[in-house]
Amino acid sequence: MDEKKVDVKVEELKEKFYSEDKDMLLLAKVVSLTMFILGAIMAITCHLEGNKSMVIVSLTYGPLFLISLIVTIATNNSIFFQILGYVMSFVMELVFLITGGQEGFGIFWMCIITLFTFFANRKRLFYIVNSVYILLVILAFWTPLSRFFYQFSTTMRVRFPLLYIIEFIFAIIIKIRMSKTENNRNILFNNLIELQNSLQLQVEERTYALKEEKEKSEKLLIEVTQALATTIDAKDKYTSGHSRRVAEYSKKLAERLGKSEKVQQEIYLSALLHDIGKIGIPDVIINKAGKLTDEEYDVIKTHPQIGYEILNNISTMPNLNIGVRWHHERIDGKGYPDKLEGNQIPEYAKIISVADAYDAMTSNRSYRKYLSQEAVRAEIEKGMGSQFSPEVAEKMLELIDEDPYYLMHE
Repeated sequence: MDEKKVDVKVEELKEKFYSEDKDMLLLAKVVSLTMFILGAIMAITCHLEGNKSMVIVSLTYGPLFLISLIVTIATNNSIFFQILGYVMSFVMELVFLITGGQEGFGIFWMCIITLFTFFANRKRLFYIVNSVYILLVILAFWTPLSRFFYQFSTTMRVRFPLLYIIEFIFAIIIKIRMSKTENNRNILFNNLIELQNSLQLQVEERTYALKEEKEKSEKLLIEVTQALATTIDAKDKYTSGHSRRVAEYSKKLAERLGKSEKVQQEIYLSALLHDIGKIGIPDVIINKAGKLTDEEYDVIKTHPQIGYEILNNISTMPNLNIGVRWHHERIDGKGYPDKLEGNQIPEYAKIISVADAYDAMTSNRSYRKYLSQEAVRAEIEKGMGSQFSPEVAEKMLELIDEDPYYLMHE
């Protein structure tokens, strides 16, 4: 099933499922409020009639249902209302049978009892509650035990139990209908669970597939970049492996600076390609054994711009060309190609600049042998704040100090 369709279906089922809960809560609130109001009215009426016992009863169940209303609103749950309803309806039934009262008042309580039984979540509880009420009515009206109850008139003894039984039959019919609704709700709930499980499984499978695709893409990108870097280094016979080493130093510096693995990887790839612009520089200049003329050096200084233009169209990694264009910039603004200074220089470029300088000093060149570790350290320390970012250079000095046997160089 399509993920979007599953999402829509799940939301539809959730809406139906929770709407039924909202309906039950609403009914609990309405009935609680109604019972509180009726209790207040009954208390006033019975007080005017002089019926003190019913005043006490009304002043008991009225406030209780007010508490039920408050609890239902506060907890968003109808369980307290249901329990109170069952208990109070049973007590009211006993009060009516023992103390008597008007026939209409008795029928009213029959309706209330039936209403509360609708909230029974199990059929067994529904039938038990109603059966107990019917048993009480039969005992109070049609058995010798009736003498212990209020002495109702002969007419009342005949029709009141019949009315109660009819009420019970109607309650059963309604309960059967409600049971079907409950079954439909359970089916909806089960469907919701199945759809959620199905969606979760699909999401996990898709996530795993995307993760694999991402890993393959990243691996391919690294391999292609490494191959390209090797091609660039092969152009200069004096700097074999230079791009790879600069990339490794740059990644170590980024790690020391607390960068995330993602940023470390981006800096690594950018450093691998930092000299890609040398593709556009004539071999005769790159491989010249002697000192370059000013004109030749000006040509060499164009390789950051060339590299930037080569990588500028790679939209999936916008930071890739940052280190390529500005890795020869200086903090004091005397670098190239744009003579940026200080915070104008991107951090990626600052990191690659230090790594590039370290490898240049620790590698053999056509015109000199690699420098000693002490000399390299002194040059980097000397360039802090002028050529190099002090923060990045400090991390480079830490790496040097942790390499007493000078194993890190070429």
